[in-house]
Amino acid sequence: MTDTIALQILNELQHDGRISYRELGERVGLSAPAVTERIRRLERDGVITGYHATVDPAALGFPMLAIVRIHSAGPKSHRIDELAEQMDEVVECHRVTGSESHVLRVRLRDVEHLGELVEQFWEYGDTITNIVTSTPVAHRNVRAAR
Repeated sequence: MTDTIALQILNELQHDGRISYRELGERVGLSAPAVTERIRRLERDGVITGYHATVDPAALGFPMLAIVRIHSAGPKSHRIDELAEQMDEVVECHRVTGSESHVLRVRLRDVEHLGELVEQFWEYGDTITNIVTSTPVAHRNVRAAR
């Protein structure tokens, strides 16, 4: 599926998705056309699923990050999925094992905004909320390795 060069390409692209094919080729020991073909193959095979810009949520008016854990059982848990999908503040929603059914990462303006958001989930389950005070490891790329 992926050889050593493909793994190097993936690591470089995760570090800098805007790198030129020429520069990427120099880093992995291939020509720009060869790198282009490798990337197209990785996209076609679903290994590379997209490209994005990293944006500072605080600059957009959402400085607060909170983790919301929801305990819900039965058919109401599907409604949590639907509600989370509709809310722009929800940046991640995971169904999980353990004492909760869902874990959400949400971006908010302030504590009042947090209260308004959490209240919408109370019909479907009990919530436990944590406000993030610092992030020692923000986002770590998946290290492509054998």
